[in-house]
Amino acid sequence: MRSVFLLFMYVVNSTILSSNTTNYYPCRYNALCRCKTTEGFLHIDCSFRKISRIPHFPRNTRTLNLSNNYITYIEKNTFHGLKNLTLLDLTANKVGQVKIEPHAFNGLGHLRMLLLANNSLSYNDLPEELFTPLVSLVILNLQFNTLPGNIAIGRIVSPLLNLESLEFDISNQSGHLFDRQISSLHKLRKLVSGYCSILMLDKFSFAYLQQLEHLDLSSCSISKFRRCAFCTLRRLEFLSLNFHLRGKFGGIGNVLKDMKSTSIKSLKIRHLLCVVTKFPGDVFVHLYNTSIQFIEITDSLRVGGGESTFYKLPPSLQHLDLSNDTLINFSLQMPFLTSLNVRYNSLGVFLADHTYMNSPQTDLKIIDLSWNSIYHLVFSIFHGHSKLKRIDLSHNNLVDVTFDMSHLINLRLLNLSHNSLSHFNDTTIDTITNMFKNTELKIDLTKNALDCGCHTVNFLRWMLEYTDRFERIENYTCKFDTKDYVLFSDFKQTVQHIDKECSKYTLIIALVSAGIIAAIFVLCCGLIYRYRWTLRYMYYMTRSKYYRYKPVDVDEIYTYNAFVSYSDNERDFIINECIPNLEEAFNMRLCLHQRDFLPGQDITVNMTNAIHDSKRTVCVITKAFLESYFCMFEFNMARMEGIYSRDGQNVLLLVFYDRIQPKELPLMMLELVQQQSYIEYPHDSAGNVLFWEKMKEVLI
Repeated sequence: MRSVFLLFMYVVNSTILSSNTTNYYPCRYNALCRCKTTEGFLHIDCSFRKISRIPHFPRNTRTLNLSNNYITYIEKNTFHGLKNLTLLDLTANKVGQVKIEPHAFNGLGHLRMLLLANNSLSYNDLPEELFTPLVSLVILNLQFNTLPGNIAIGRIVSPLLNLESLEFDISNQSGHLFDRQISSLHKLRKLVSGYCSILMLDKFSFAYLQQLEHLDLSSCSISKFRRCAFCTLRRLEFLSLNFHLRGKFGGIGNVLKDMKSTSIKSLKIRHLLCVVTKFPGDVFVHLYNTSIQFIEITDSLRVGGGESTFYKLPPSLQHLDLSNDTLINFSLQMPFLTSLNVRYNSLGVFLADHTYMNSPQTDLKIIDLSWNSIYHLVFSIFHGHSKLKRIDLSHNNLVDVTFDMSHLINLRLLNLSHNSLSHFNDTTIDTITNMFKNTELKIDLTKNALDCGCHTVNFLRWMLEYTDRFERIENYTCKFDTKDYVLFSDFKQTVQHIDKECSKYTLIIALVSAGIIAAIFVLCCGLIYRYRWTLRYMYYMTRSKYYRYKPVDVDEIYTYNAFVSYSDNERDFIINECIPNLEEAFNMRLCLHQRDFLPGQDITVNMTNAIHDSKRTVCVITKAFLESYFCMFEFNMARMEGIYSRDGQNVLLLVFYDRIQPKELPLMMLELVQQQSYIEYPHDSAGNVLFWEKMKEVLI
């Protein structure tokens, strides 16, 4: 309860010092500042005024905001005489550029909140007696200045005997976070980190602060937790941690075990980058007998897939947040939970056939399943949720509402925004209509591609009847069959227009039917054209008496080392270069169409058989090759051979005999060049030797 009071006090005073200038007026003594009077006291706002020297202020000043200025010096007795001041904000100045004089805060005996965050303060340079006059100080914020190095924070804050909330930068000091001097702060209940260089926590870390109730280390990246790091904090109710753990689960396991010795009610954990092998048992088993009410474990869990025999949540738990945790399955007994947030996970596949709840009933009032790639939900997903008030299914891939909602008598909001819904089916419409009669249900369909057509006219009429039940309906868009979109801002006129158009429904059916037939015909033609080489390849291979299936993992004996595909313009290159350098020099066997094709046989069958009986197909790419129908036929047949008969093996070897620009290549050949290797013929005696050696390595 103490931490709640501190938070309330901080919010109230921050509101007073905010930039909202309602009821403020220019101060008479300083035109740069704005003033506000309440109950005879002044509240002065001098923020964002480029002030470099602190002016004098009236004695009846109660709150003073000097944040976001250029103050470079605070001399002694600067605030002397402001005995009524309770709040002083010096956030985001440059007070650390020079030394603050030891008696700078003299006269502030009633000050309760001092904010010095986001400056360039060095804790080492702060006078030891700087805060001694602040005998009434309750809240001190020293966050985001400079890390204290080896200085013990207790040296400068130990005089603040009434301090209840401390926000400051923390560094590890020889294994201990605090020295014995800080133990004088008997009333300190809240501790929040700013800049933080803690790497490890152990049983000595909070040995002098056992009275803490609120501990926020969320700005730290802690890599190691030893046993009993928190077990001495028996009053601890709030704990926020930012992990930097990778690998095993041991670190978080030690933290959760320690919670059994505390009064923990709220636990927040982020960036736990280790693998949880048994979820959810590993996470909740140590919290089951605590007083925990709120758990937030986000950007953390990497579930390893192991089974867990522990599926119960702590009976005291009210709110559970497991957002952005890469969960792919999730199922718990949650009879007493009231709020569940599992957004930004990957539960879509799991929830299509399973529910996330193992108990027959639950007290859930809020469930957030957004951003989970959900395309379908099992019919009984919300059975047993009689108290449910809010369902958030936004930012998913739902195309229809098929889950049961008929029993959700307390549902107030169904958020289906940012999905792929075009309309509701008749069953869903009937169910929701009955809910409208008995509940205050509202539905959000923002950012869905709703259809405006004859097949959805009943859905649109129904929406028009219950316009007030749809959140922000004026922002909905509706798509006509013509692909035109219209805003629902003129929804009534739109529905009337659709009704009129649908009166010619018979004609529309005939036209649509004809259009469908034409579309199918065009589609078939397109598919035939798209896969023409595949179909031709299958046809010729079926005709071939040599056709057989060859598994990729079986060593095949081929008739030829390579089938050489070339245009007649390159006949001299084949005779004078390829045959001597491959067949005669390396004892290879090449298949050449002018020499090895069977006379009297269909040329396309000869080509297909040659490719099928050769280990590789070598295409000698020239401009004449690209212009030759039969050369391109051989290229495409070889490509299909690799895909369908050799399980994706690369059987093609492209030899660029001419220099050809990429824009001159066919798209399929250009894609092959970008994905696989090719070789260029060098046209010089030195390079030719290496060229034929590389060809030998590929073809043998």
